Amino acid sequence: MGINRAFVYGDLLFETIRFSGGELVNIDFHTKRIEKGAKLLGFDLPSTWGVNYLSDLILPQINSYSSRIRLIISRQGEGFYLPDNNEVSFYIEQWPLLPKKLLVDNIDVFNGQYKACNSLSNLKSGNALIYVLASKYAAANHLDDALIMNQFGRLAETTSSNVFWIKNGVISTPPLTEGPVAGIMREVVMDLVSKKGLLLQERELTIDELMVADECFLTNALNGITSVSKFRGREFQQEITSLLQREIK
Repeated sequence: MGINRAFVYGDLLFETIRFSGGELVNIDFHTKRIEKGAKLLGFDLPSTWGVNYLSDLILPQINSYSSRIRLIISRQGEGFYLPDNNEVSFYIEQWPLLPKKLLVDNIDVFNGQYKACNSLSNLKSGNALIYVLASKYAAANHLDDALIMNQFGRLAETTSSNVFWIKNGVISTPPLTEGPVAGIMREVVMDLVSKKGLLLQERELTIDELMVADECFLTNALNGITSVSKFRGREFQQEITSLLQREIK
């Protein structure tokens, strides 16, 4: 019997893709992220890999007009830690697509574990225990989401989203060197902000800085942009956030 590397070692990548309006939303961004992750992990993607390959792989298996799609890419090789080959297999799951969550009322910080700051931290991989624990913490404390701290005690992301904040009209988000997942919607929003001529910075985020922010929002592929109402009693505005929300599919 061969070893299931995805199950035993978490030797996988996964993508969460929004299928809406008859299309795989931001499929070009997903295709590029898979390619980058596969290169880092040494996965051998098919030689014909690209947007068309990914679309042809997923679309025939979709059985509803709108869906939440999860694509899992795992290494097939035999062996223990050292695989004897790097070919991959694909597995697709789908669920009904829920309405976008455009506003969350309250978030706070999970500090039970800290996330490392390295290139593996930017992947959507099988190593997701910190998100499980942070989600349990949020539920136990009646929070809508929990912020995750990196190894330096700074804020990196939430359980399923990248985080942005706005101060004096400047939009900021932690750089990938701070340990967040390289989110698809993060990249989409950064492109949008640039096209709108708004000021954007990638810089470190501390609890103290978030406490004095004017606005805060979260991004992921399913919800697009989700505005945050408050953090530790700090109530945020939604002026620029609402403008950006109207531009996102």
